[in-house]
Amino acid sequence: MVSKASTPKNDWRLHTFSYLSEGVTLPWNGKYVPAGSRVTVSSIIQLTKKKTVTIPLPNATALMLNASARAYREAKRLRTASGIDRSLQSSVSFDSDECAFDYIERMMEAVILAFAGLEAYINESIPSDYEYVRHHHSEEILEVAGKEKIERHIPIGEKLTAVLPDIFKCESPKGSRCWHGYVQLKNIRDRIIHMKTEDRKSSGPELDTIWKALFLMPAPHIVAKEMIDHFVKAASEKPLWHQNYPSEKMSQKM
Repeated sequence: MVSKASTPKNDWRLHTFSYLSEGVTLPWNGKYVPAGSRVTVSSIIQLTKKKTVTIPLPNATALMLNASARAYREAKRLRTASGIDRSLQSSVSFDSDECAFDYIERMMEAVILAFAGLEAYINESIPSDYEYVRHHHSEEILEVAGKEKIERHIPIGEKLTAVLPDIFKCESPKGSRCWHGYVQLKNIRDRIIHMKTEDRKSSGPELDTIWKALFLMPAPHIVAKEMIDHFVKAASEKPLWHQNYPSEKMSQKM
């Protein structure tokens, strides 16, 4: 997709784009496009038999981190409006059931989307020709996995501690601050996706239910990005979305 140089500021969630260094005539319609016009990769979607819609190709990680941040900001707004954190009372509650449930929903959205964004970054960071060699069940049997197999069958923890460190030639994040944040994020995400009856029952303050975990979870999008930052620092080429990440808008903490 080609757009004119007067196009508004590029959205940071674009997957990739470039600018024409000189004017060209498009062979399929004979239209002249001047130098400086933006060229983006696009996706064409068939809406009906006679209509398609074209969108610039977004970066999945950027989309999901942004959506996670938006959900978290809404959760923060609900929590602030309730006054539960500034109240001096020993027992507090939201103003209504609706506000309490809306808060929980927004936090669940923030957690799931942040984790999905991290997983998208991991998978897109694996080169198409990369092969991962690991011992399988013993020190003597080696298993070789290509990109597709890594994406589908290697656990995300192993991707973070072995696959990406090998790709980026950097240290494993295991044991670091961002690793502890990741473990908390993954644990809560798994508890949401695979919710057990025991984890969501009525409880006193001493029990660690999923509801308690959601109230104590720090900003999920920040947790996910801190793990991504660990690898971006070692990358020779930084993702476009990461270079243009709107840090002020996205860095709000509870």
